[in-house]
Amino acid sequence: MVKRRSRFFETRYFGLAIGLLIAALITLVGASTPILERLETRMLDAHFNLKQLTRGTSRQEGVTEVQRNADISSDILLVGVDFRTLSTYGNWPFPRYRHADLINSFSRISNQNARERALLLDIFFVERADNAYNDALLREAMENSGRVYLQTSLERTPPPSASAQEMAERHRVLYETHGEITNVTGDWTTIPYNLGKQPPLKPFGRAAAGYGHANFYDDFDETFRRVPLVAKSTESVARYRLEELTPDTELDRAQFQRFAWFDREGREHTVDHPLTEEVLVDLRRQMEAEAPPRLEDTDNDGEPDTSSYVVHKFEDHFVPATSLTLALDYFNKDYSDIEVVLGEHIKIPEPQQFDADTGEWGPYEVTRRPPEYDEDGNLVQEARYRRLDEITIPIDETGSMLINYMGPRSSSSRDGYQTFPVRPYSGYASRVPGMDPESWPSTRAVENKIVMVGAFAQGMAADEKTTPYGLMYGVEMHANALNTILMDNFLRDVPVWLDLLVLFLLALVTAFMTARLSTIWSLVASLFLVIVLFFVSTIVFDELAIILNFTSPAIGIMLTFLTVVAYRVMTEERDKRIIREMFGKYVSPKVVDQILDHPPELGGVDKELSVLFSDIRGFTTLSESMMPQELVNHLNLYLTAMSDVILESEGTLDKYVGDEIMCFWGAPVPQADHALRACKSAVRQLEVLKELNASWPEEKQINIGIGINSGVMTVGNMGSQGRMNYTLMGDNVNLGARLEGTNKMYGTNIIISEYTYGLVKDHVVARELDNIRVKGKNRPVLIYELIDVRTDPDADTGSPRSTGDAGEAGGPNSAATSE
Repeated sequence: MVKRRSRFFETRYFGLAIGLLIAALITLVGASTPILERLETRMLDAHFNLKQLTRGTSRQEGVTEVQRNADISSDILLVGVDFRTLSTYGNWPFPRYRHADLINSFSRISNQNARERALLLDIFFVERADNAYNDALLREAMENSGRVYLQTSLERTPPPSASAQEMAERHRVLYETHGEITNVTGDWTTIPYNLGKQPPLKPFGRAAAGYGHANFYDDFDETFRRVPLVAKSTESVARYRLEELTPDTELDRAQFQRFAWFDREGREHTVDHPLTEEVLVDLRRQMEAEAPPRLEDTDNDGEPDTSSYVVHKFEDHFVPATSLTLALDYFNKDYSDIEVVLGEHIKIPEPQQFDADTGEWGPYEVTRRPPEYDEDGNLVQEARYRRLDEITIPIDETGSMLINYMGPRSSSSRDGYQTFPVRPYSGYASRVPGMDPESWPSTRAVENKIVMVGAFAQGMAADEKTTPYGLMYGVEMHANALNTILMDNFLRDVPVWLDLLVLFLLALVTAFMTARLSTIWSLVASLFLVIVLFFVSTIVFDELAIILNFTSPAIGIMLTFLTVVAYRVMTEERDKRIIREMFGKYVSPKVVDQILDHPPELGGVDKELSVLFSDIRGFTTLSESMMPQELVNHLNLYLTAMSDVILESEGTLDKYVGDEIMCFWGAPVPQADHALRACKSAVRQLEVLKELNASWPEEKQINIGIGINSGVMTVGNMGSQGRMNYTLMGDNVNLGARLEGTNKMYGTNIIISEYTYGLVKDHVVARELDNIRVKGKNRPVLIYELIDVRTDPDADTGSPRSTGDAGEAGGPNSAATSE
């Protein structure tokens, strides 16, 4: 008997285990490789592009009123060096007096409370101008303004040795004049180092109101999605030969000093602190394996005669991003006010907002819902605000913030789409008031705004970078980063446990459905789950600025579906093999194929069937005339021939009991003509037996009796879990067995019951024998001797098909005669 599969491994149960395994596998892949993180980063771009940036309301035919996104600060203004400006002033770069004119046009207004909050020049002033007078004009304009912010650029590679000292001194001017970030906790050594820097000239650094770095970090696909709010500028303090280092070598961690070395690939490795003997031993082992030695010529003969490994002593300075500096100025805060915890947050306590009407600072509020006006400009609904007592900026281990981009790049044309308002540089620089305050205008319509000046023309400078919305000018990237902070609209990941919960839950739901539904409906349900997840994650991103992981659960859903379907296919093939092995012993290959399409039900079911019993007459006498081995061989020839006849008529062999054969028709595959098949098989058995007897000597010839009955019987796999048999049970089965033995009384070979006769009377030649009472039956049963089967069902009952002499087939003692 084929061993039955454990219930646990049935698809409906094991499918859940598959779902758990798939979810665990995806979790492991996500934790050990960047594959899923990179896919989710791509998904982040899709979320950005699906944002609802504006909402249009039709007022009349051809006129649409556009309501700007309430998540965009109204205090950010871009001033672009656009095509119009280049047409006005000529080629870039402009003489520096132009920038002085721009600064003066903003600072020279009569109402100083209505001035800009800050004026960022996204322009680098690294080299001196050919005309020193122009530099002097620009420095003077910066000093008079008091609100100009400049930028420095940080680079991984160190500057040329000729300019290294100068660049370091310029940066020192920025630190001493405007301060630097010092309240940094966490593993600050993980922040990427920058040995090079390009700060503005010292006079400009002193004249500016503040500074920030202009760097952005690109991801694996060279798309810029993050800004390092806290970057690291690294200065080399000293160099040591490895053998010079001891646990007592001076290192001031309060000044963010550290030891580091570089491997052959140029990668920096920070030395563990404190510097113990064990650390030094491990350091020597690492450097000997990975670091390039430094060759030295100690005797000045032109040939290196010694080598050593170099360890650097670095001092790190934490440089704020431009967006962070501008935000702190807007909130009336300094670097000393903020708390930086790497891998967690930058905390800005008690931000304030300037009130131009009173000239005072008050609590900071952001707009939750903008005011609404009717067609006549009357206020319909007042604005709603949210007061912020603290701003907590989420940052990663490198001090970077994910930028919540508000839309595609803005057009410098007023008729084009503008995420942020853009005004031409020339519009301000061309209208410079004179030195007399009496001639100054009362306003420039930039009250409390952060004005950001930068390139806004293609090909003007290498200032276009790829963002989730495509190419964007650097100044607008700064605007998006600044807006993220001002509007407290940070992109936050959901807790890890929630991402895992969604992954495991959806994998289990998919496994549950796939194990119970058809493949087509399982596919439809799985795709539906993916679509729902996509829309939920998009809506959560758009409305709440929360990043719900889509990639891992979506992969989990589809992979679970495919795996469960594959498991179903494999187990169904195994089930088919089991069925083929089981029923191939009982039925013909054709019936087995039908069973595979319609598997039999487990347990017993009641069906109308026809059962046939056959037995050898005088088997005891026959067995006494032969040796046991000879009897077995002789009996096998007989049983094989009879079994072949049964299988040819697509009957089911139930069992052999010595010389007795039990078989039936109508199960496991339904057969409407089960009674006729049984009758045909019985007649054919007698024909085949006649042929066998003709080839045997008289003492080995066999005579058989056959009994056939039809009716409702219980059929199914019966027995125990370890051993079962596909068989029949019931009174009608017993009647068939009784009819087989009744042949002895009437000297016949085939007796059928009245129930069978009623089903085949138009197709057979038979004669009525008697009305008998058999054991187990209270009512007498009318029995018939089956003589032959008609060739044509419509033929006259007196014209049977001649298939041989049934009486002769039964042997010399048969009393069967034809009517």
